[in-house]
Amino acid sequence: MNISYYISKRIAKSSTRGYSGTIIKIAIGTIALSIATMILAVSVLMGFKNGISEKVFGFWGHIHITDTKISRTLELTPIENSTALKDSVASIGQIERDSQFDGYEKSQGGVKSINPFIMMPGIIKTKHDDLEGIILKGVNNEYNWDNFNDYLKEGVFPNQTTESKREILISEQTSRRLRVTVGDKLNVYFVKDKDAVKRQFKISGIYRTGLEEYDVKFVFVDMGVLQNVLDWDVSQIGGYEIFIDHINDAEIIADYVYEEILPANLYAQTIRDKFDNLFKWIELQDMNALLLLVLMTIVAIINMSTAILILILERSKMIGTLKALGMSDWGVRKIFIFNALWILSMALLLGNIIGIGMAYIQKQTGILKLDETNYYLSEVPIHFDALALVGVNALTIFITFLVMFIPSFLVTKISPIKILRFE
Repeated sequence: MNISYYISKRIAKSSTRGYSGTIIKIAIGTIALSIATMILAVSVLMGFKNGISEKVFGFWGHIHITDTKISRTLELTPIENSTALKDSVASIGQIERDSQFDGYEKSQGGVKSINPFIMMPGIIKTKHDDLEGIILKGVNNEYNWDNFNDYLKEGVFPNQTTESKREILISEQTSRRLRVTVGDKLNVYFVKDKDAVKRQFKISGIYRTGLEEYDVKFVFVDMGVLQNVLDWDVSQIGGYEIFIDHINDAEIIADYVYEEILPANLYAQTIRDKFDNLFKWIELQDMNALLLLVLMTIVAIINMSTAILILILERSKMIGTLKALGMSDWGVRKIFIFNALWILSMALLLGNIIGIGMAYIQKQTGILKLDETNYYLSEVPIHFDALALVGVNALTIFITFLVMFIPSFLVTKISPIKILRFE
């Protein structure tokens, strides 16, 4: 048996009592809390990013195809609703190719669905003479509402229960401000050739995404109504929105669609690029998490170093005796390094139990709530990622292991002659 390891085990057992035992318990507790905090920070950050991204993508899809002349989001430029183009895009599976610009590319999945849409501004007027400027998103009966199911608060989606094309889905905020509810009728006015064009709709449902910027502006109607207002025929649309299997494939699939499928007059753009400011704001949250991780790592290092220093100073007589008996400085240092590893292993075990346990409780119960107006989410989000959890633990072990060599270096400065003479 390794003599350094054997002695470190005896020290670990005997150090559970007395002053050094208290210090070690405090060190284990504080390091465990640091690890738990890091696990919670990473889980909440990833949950926050995923939660907001899912809402945005659920609202817009992952990729938009529009006319190349469009320079603003709501500019009305029609394109042809081509069955051949839709079939080509919908058939995209896993992509593996050598791009002339990006080199070798491979996607995790392919296209889930492709839907035509039209965007058009309008003004809502109710029976109370309340007015509200809105943007109408026109979709057809092929539209996949699965991504929107969680946000439907009342009623049904447009054109789900009747043959009427005059149904409208409005947000909870719009409903509250206009004092209307499911079943009420309202008029929508459009500006066409400097004239006002009126269409009446019946409210089929009310939604809430929590993305206030979208909820206050957007309503959903049948695409045919907007085609009629614009004097477009049934083959003309504003664009396509594409849903894909994996979010990380958006750039690869958008490039592939643009380079291999689309004609020269059409352009494919990811939603990340289209709403760049929102996603940059989301990515800024990484800095907050990084700062917290650094602070918690420093706390763990300080507590580990303090515990090892106290152990060394308390065992100075033992160190002097072992050196006098011929044990090398490295052999003595290994005793305290093994002790540090024991402290770290206990802290890691306890920290993971606390961190993952608290995150799991929050994920299942949603007990901690948020102001959805400010944070876009109604409760603290949690997302478990095995790679991230392993990374937090591995980084903690690596950095702490390197740092623990510094206090153990004190062993080399202890003179056995002075220690034994003093004793």
